[in-house]
Amino acid sequence: MRVLLISDHADPLASPGSGFQGGQNVYVRQLAAALAGHGCTVDVATRWEAPHLPRREQIAPGAQVIRLRAGTPGPLPRDRFGEVLTDFAEGADSLYRRSGGYDVVHSHYWYSGQVALRLAQHHKVPVVHTYHSLGAARRAALAHIPRAAGPEPFSARDAAERRIARRADALVVSCPSEAHDVEHLLGAPALRTHLVPPGTDGTALQPIPQHAARDALGIPSGIPVILYLGRLEPRKGWQDLVDAFVRVHERHPRARLLVVGGGTGATADDETRPLTDLAQEHDVRSSVDLRGSVAHDKTALYYSAADVTAVPSHYEPFGLVAVESMACGTPVVATRVGGLAWTVGSPDVGALVPVRDAAALGSGLLSVLRMGRDHFHRPCLDHVAAHFTAAAWMKGILDVYRAAARERSPIDK
Repeated sequence: MRVLLISDHADPLASPGSGFQGGQNVYVRQLAAALAGHGCTVDVATRWEAPHLPRREQIAPGAQVIRLRAGTPGPLPRDRFGEVLTDFAEGADSLYRRSGGYDVVHSHYWYSGQVALRLAQHHKVPVVHTYHSLGAARRAALAHIPRAAGPEPFSARDAAERRIARRADALVVSCPSEAHDVEHLLGAPALRTHLVPPGTDGTALQPIPQHAARDALGIPSGIPVILYLGRLEPRKGWQDLVDAFVRVHERHPRARLLVVGGGTGATADDETRPLTDLAQEHDVRSSVDLRGSVAHDKTALYYSAADVTAVPSHYEPFGLVAVESMACGTPVVATRVGGLAWTVGSPDVGALVPVRDAAALGSGLLSVLRMGRDHFHRPCLDHVAAHFTAAAWMKGILDVYRAAARERSPIDK
């Protein structure tokens, strides 16, 4: 099967944790590699952001990223992608023609979905879509954060997401709450909405002995370590985590907050400064260990070095970091929002706390630290093995692709 994945702003080979690079990058990269491992030929179309990057680059044998020129190469905030959408769509159409066509197009995020619908109209190819986040749900969840979504055109996004819901041959969602949202907020037909939770790559994400992981990272043994891995943007709740860490630090003065994310190089200071300023204000700056953005294949070291991973998001459609942490045997304390309420649904793997409640987050972290990482280690591994394997993910995705190709609904005119 020949598959085209469209991931407009999220280059699958970019390091997650900086700018707008995060879970979607990881999802698309792992999806492309896994599909290729199951005999598919996979191209991933993304925007060519940096001139020094090759136009084509292998992800895995049988899978490659193809970077399309859209506007002037250079960083572009995700929410301004509409400025180059026409260029990107024309590039995707040209790629489709040069390649000889695909059996299915799987688009990721709402800009990509619009490009996929154009390909469907021109080439009669079946379209599968994954939203990764919904504008209406995101806006409601983040109304308390001033300018949380920046200049994003919510009305245009909502209209586009509804159109995708009507016209895509299949929608892939990652958790029950997302299925509910696409059906009730967007009017997506239930019969074309498929729950397929992403699975973890057991070759890259597996437990490493904690002492070995800490030695590799230069982290002392015998101190409590709380890990935060992700982008440093308001909706991720890092401010609540710093406030919660103050409470942990009062009980455990040697505790360390290990932060993976926030970029490297010229942008690092701009992305991390709000966090470091808040930590300095609370007099815990010396206990906050900033590691910047790291390659995804190195994250198992950080998960394994930690005693607990904190996921304090205000809005989280799935919660991939939580699943990855559990795959390494490390418990999770997360907010009870979106997909996290499902992925971290058992007290055997950590704790769920109310959103935007630093006191509750601190109590949850202290409770997990008190019980100890070993208490949660085996249940975390069992939880992932039962619900989030790569094999189950691939079976679900391929079943959706085959059904879409076989039973393609006509594109609305």
